[in-house]
Amino acid sequence: MRKITILFLAVLAIQSCNQPIGSYTVKLDLEGTEGKWIILSAQVNREFVGFDSAHVEPGIPAVLSGSIEGVRTMYLSVKGEKGSLRLLMENAEYSISGTIEKPLIETTSKAQNDLNAYNELTGSFEGRLSSILEAYYAASETEDQAATDSILNIYYSINEEKDRIDSAYIAENMSSYVSVLLLRGTFYTYETEDLEAVLNALATPLHQMEEYKYMFGIMEKQKDVVVGKPYKDFGLETPDGEMLKVSEVHNGNVLLIDFWASWCGPCRRSNPELVELYNVYHAQGLEILGVSLDNDRESWLKAIDDDKLAWHHISDVKGWQCEGSRLYGVPSIPHTVLVDRDGIIRAKKLHGEELKEAIIALL
Repeated sequence: MRKITILFLAVLAIQSCNQPIGSYTVKLDLEGTEGKWIILSAQVNREFVGFDSAHVEPGIPAVLSGSIEGVRTMYLSVKGEKGSLRLLMENAEYSISGTIEKPLIETTSKAQNDLNAYNELTGSFEGRLSSILEAYYAASETEDQAATDSILNIYYSINEEKDRIDSAYIAENMSSYVSVLLLRGTFYTYETEDLEAVLNALATPLHQMEEYKYMFGIMEKQKDVVVGKPYKDFGLETPDGEMLKVSEVHNGNVLLIDFWASWCGPCRRSNPELVELYNVYHAQGLEILGVSLDNDRESWLKAIDDDKLAWHHISDVKGWQCEGSRLYGVPSIPHTVLVDRDGIIRAKKLHGEELKEAIIALL
């Protein structure tokens, strides 16, 4: 990853002489929150769980206080309203004013000060991406495919620009908690050995973060199903309610295991190309097994019917807790695993022309 010099803006740190050792204090003076509850939440298994809360009385800043181990990512929100503010919480003092969308955060926390500086550095990206998305939705309503494709290309270009900045930040700040947050957003693009190298290079104190533990767990699972190793067998229910195992579908064929879900936009957009591949090459020995990460059975079945997916399908309808996806360390979807006739994994995460060429080479 190419290194670049990042200049951080100076951030004011509040010094406190009355804060108990081993505790945090968050003073909140946010606009438009009088008479409302402010919630401090943590994310557990992709769901937000309340950690602390305070009711805002008229004319009196709300205060959250307590104790926490290490540094943990948390989210500040106003009950019943959209939007949240991401914080790196530790036993330190925080003073937050402004709004949830545009906050001013002063703190004694080094981790949060690092995050403040990073947000200042990259703040323009959010506005640019938001504007592009608005244009995309407007173009989608006109069904102008050329316009939507052009807007998407701009969106991807901006994201790539931000990814380059994030990669450089991680490379130059291996002891920053912000680096863990940035890696969590892009780790699914890494090959297993590259992800392992980056995770091992991050400073030891960062290993206690939930995001780090999650990525490390995914990486360990992936090491069991890297290219060149035999596929791992598992079985889940078909739409008819019968158990079907991967090995029953493979059975000496070239097998594409497709991890997807009805709610996944990129998955649905890639389904037509899979339909074409299946129609052309099924008679030559290509099988596809769709493994759904849906958590609603009816949505899963409707998507199979709507997209005309004629191959085998299985699911336990547990969303991201799907037994199959966890076994394979699936970090994002769509996620493909291509298996040869001998049961050896030959490619992963292929789509489009690359996937077609890989399938032809194995048939």
